[in-house]
Amino acid sequence: MTTLVAGQGNLRLVPAIRLSPPRLRTATSLLERLELWAERRRERRALLRCPDALLRDVGLSRADAVREAGKPFWID
Repeated sequence: MTTLVAGQGNLRLVPAIRLSPPRLRTATSLLERLELWAERRRERRALLRCPDALLRDVGLSRADAVREAGKPFWID
């Protein structure tokens, strides 16, 4: 879709930009988001409780585990 625009003594066609209204979040998506955040929080706390040998087995150091556990739950 194009729009006719007047500018500096001439007319030209330019692509029309359509802004859609913000997407409404459903209760389901809100619930899913809350569940995701809770899962991240549980997993990051569990990571702190892992022994160093297990962390090494999965390729992480204690510093990696502490850094990951220190992230807020809403950060991926």
